[in-house]
Amino acid sequence: MRARTPSLALLLASLATPAAADSLAEPFWPDHARFALKPRLILRVQPAPPAPPQRQARIYAIELAPSPADPADLRLALQRRRQRFGGLPLVRAAQSPGADMQPRSSVMLADARVDLPSEMLPWGDRLSATLGWQAVKISNRAVNATSPYTRDDLRARDGFLPSARLALAATSRLDLRADYRETIRAYADSGTIGALGLDQPGFRALRAALRPERDSLSRIGLRWAAVPALRLAIDAYDGQVRNRLSFVDHGYLPRTMGSAQAHGVAIEAVHSLSPTLQWRLRYDLARMDVEHGERRTETRLAVRGEWRRGPWRGALSAARTSAPFWAEPGHRLRIEGGIDYMPDDLFGVRLGLHLADPDRLAVTRLADQPQSGPVRAADQARALMFTAALRL
Repeated sequence: MRARTPSLALLLASLATPAAADSLAEPFWPDHARFALKPRLILRVQPAPPAPPQRQARIYAIELAPSPADPADLRLALQRRRQRFGGLPLVRAAQSPGADMQPRSSVMLADARVDLPSEMLPWGDRLSATLGWQAVKISNRAVNATSPYTRDDLRARDGFLPSARLALAATSRLDLRADYRETIRAYADSGTIGALGLDQPGFRALRAALRPERDSLSRIGLRWAAVPALRLAIDAYDGQVRNRLSFVDHGYLPRTMGSAQAHGVAIEAVHSLSPTLQWRLRYDLARMDVEHGERRTETRLAVRGEWRRGPWRGALSAARTSAPFWAEPGHRLRIEGGIDYMPDDLFGVRLGLHLADPDRLAVTRLADQPQSGPVRAADQARALMFTAALRL
């Protein structure tokens, strides 16, 4: 199998600068290129010089002048991932002479965010606002060995998934926040496993049952700095999960599990032991209301240590979780960690080694994964991954 996963960040060498990391173990992607939009233009009318009382004033000039407001900042990121199954040449000359029948899966995502100028908002610099949208296309070609190349593809796309965020600095130690976002996820394993080996009736039944998962989340929260080294965050959210995609019995074929309304709260405390070392404790509690009246509760308690020194970053976490709502119960204690090399150089190579043990909780995907993207069978399994990324 040949897998190509280039991460393309739309970075201009003279304009883009790396954004500051919110946490010590930030993911490699996305890196948003930052652009300053031109100042708004306003129409300025110049009155005529004072005239004698018996004559009316006239307009003698109309000109376009830049607004005194600061320009808005636009951040843009693009990503494209492709997987191609190259183990067997699936070319059937009798049906499609010369056609390339190699199964392939691709994901294309565009993420744009605009920071509104402070002059457009009340309370001056104390209030910040960000508007954004995502566009996603997930395509699986030549999905099944019994299907012609131009038919029976699995695709999902959405050109406008909005998001918005408000942050208010109420005091020097207290920040209030509110945000909203929509995401979409779809099955994207056909280029390697899964639907490739099904017979045609089985594949047609799978295709008819699959729907892309669509999530929406509204959240409010506060950030309070009790002392410079201790911070407390509380978030309350309300979200909707439609057509949840999950894998049953740890298998490799997904199923549409249904829809639910989620109500939850997350409480997190962060303590900085030194400029390079900190630890955090987080508790999540969510109630899932299913469309048929059933209710379930998901909980998660996690402790995490983070270290940073120069370009090196490391993290280690341990979490105890409840049984997932839309998956089989597994082990409750999960250990994850990783170490990254992330130089400040604009064109530097980023390296990382990560141990992942996903909990498969519905609220984890809903509340902590703001990016749209694929759902893969590997998402449910423990994994040790080495990652390399190069900024272009």
